[in-house]
Amino acid sequence: MRLSALVGNQQLIGLLRRNPLPPAAIFAGPEGVGKRSAALGLAALANCRQPVSNDLCGSCVSCIKAEAGTHPDIVLYVPDNNHIKIEAMRELSHEAHYRPFEGQSRVFVIDQAEKMTEEAANSLLKTLEEPPPTSHLLLITAFPQRLLPTIRSRCQSFRFRSLSRKEINDYLQSTGGMADSELRAAFARGSIGRALSLDIEDLVKSRDIMLDLLTAWHDSKSFEAIFKRADASPLKTDLKDRNRTRNYLELLHSLAEDVYFLVVGTPDRLISIDRRQALEKLSRQLTLDQIRNLLYHIEQSYRDVEQYVSPLMSFETLWLRAEQGMQDG
Repeated sequence: MRLSALVGNQQLIGLLRRNPLPPAAIFAGPEGVGKRSAALGLAALANCRQPVSNDLCGSCVSCIKAEAGTHPDIVLYVPDNNHIKIEAMRELSHEAHYRPFEGQSRVFVIDQAEKMTEEAANSLLKTLEEPPPTSHLLLITAFPQRLLPTIRSRCQSFRFRSLSRKEINDYLQSTGGMADSELRAAFARGSIGRALSLDIEDLVKSRDIMLDLLTAWHDSKSFEAIFKRADASPLKTDLKDRNRTRNYLELLHSLAEDVYFLVVGTPDRLISIDRRQALEKLSRQLTLDQIRNLLYHIEQSYRDVEQYVSPLMSFETLWLRAEQGMQDG
């Protein structure tokens, strides 16, 4: 429950702990780095009856209710069917003008604030511009650029950073002692939320399919080797699915980046730490130009999939382009 126990971003959280909550703020940063936990913790701190060293006591009635999610002065709004609608924000604006029921402050937390409809966002403008002195609005988002400029201009912004692999690994070890914590931390992209939600078995299986393709592409220097694999299970079925194809392309891009990191001498950035030997072999066989060429074409194919080009065609075209790049290289 204590804010000092949150993983990462402690310098920023310390600043927020030492100062009163701003009337309106945006907590921006990647998914799963603790923005929502920090917002709810700070809301609880604003109402804690006996804070200790600018942190929650964890034992007063207010802290107990906050942790249980039943504090009447701490209100959380989340998307409904992927949208935050005008009715919810009208309710917030109305509620914000009431004095606190039990504590010192009313705190309204809007999670995934970028999912407010335009009408919902516009309905908040007056409240954001002139919030009552005992009310605070905290907007949580991984995509602050999607918020209306009029919303951003009325809020104080705080940026939460991605977490380090060590921070994530230490957290996973402390909470569950996961045997695969290092690999989860490597694939987590700086997010504890992602580390916890990964289906690591499926991820490794899909990653190894892409590593086999990458190795075959180099060894044969021919599209035919790729085509045979794409025409066999599981790719024959998977590449008809847009989301599965996106996933394969992301994993392939990660592998190509790993080879790049090994070539340029930054092995500490390696993601597929469990396949380092195979990646080192590729790094000795591919030139920087070939790797850059491959990365470029993977990104191009990903964009094609996003633009609703046939996922199978996008994937196969990638290797035709890459084969040409190999010949040019």
